[in-house]
Amino acid sequence: MKAELEYDNVRLLLSETLVRHKEELKKLLVRKSLVKGNFVLSSGKESDYYLDCKLTTLDPLGAVLTGYTVLELLEENGIEADAIGGPIIGAVPIASAVSAISYLRAINEGKGRPLPAFLVRMERKAHGRQKQIEGIDLRSAQKVVVIDEVCTSGASIEVALRAVEERHLEVVAIVNLVDREEGGHIKLRARYGNRYLPVFTAKELLESTAGEPSRVAKTIL
Repeated sequence: MKAELEYDNVRLLLSETLVRHKEELKKLLVRKSLVKGNFVLSSGKESDYYLDCKLTTLDPLGAVLTGYTVLELLEENGIEADAIGGPIIGAVPIASAVSAISYLRAINEGKGRPLPAFLVRMERKAHGRQKQIEGIDLRSAQKVVVIDEVCTSGASIEVALRAVEERHLEVVAIVNLVDREEGGHIKLRARYGNRYLPVFTAKELLESTAGEPSRVAKTIL
């Protein structure tokens, strides 16, 4: 019964606008993914909050909202690409959701075209076809969007960017679901300018919890 109530508004959200998708995704990230406490991040920095985005991007409703929100962000900025992907493992559910929703929109709504997804390993496989980039035929893709879940130092997305650029793919946009604004965004903007498009900043998510810190902690933990 609880699951039914949680997802009973999906049909409505499928036909809603950019603002509604983004706002609903923000609420879900705050409710499911924002955890307050004492944490050490992958960058080595300490933080009093953590963003466990996969609790949202792997959620059925969260995946739908993520797919729509990212596609609408790209359209809003006039970005056209042949594929979307990023580093494992954080980018995998995001890119998959975007790809699936792009197909539904193209078939059901006549908007855009299906956008294939890809993933980038931290290093090339040592066996099989020894690929670092999985999921797309690199001979048919020219323009790509590189995406990741959270940007802190930007280290993981930089690995993906190097990999696609080494294969002479044009990076038309860099997207992070949440930007912590702790240094990585400065490097990305210095190199890519307005091609760097964070969906949310951590500050936006934290500000929306003002006055209700216990609600966030109880919901997540």
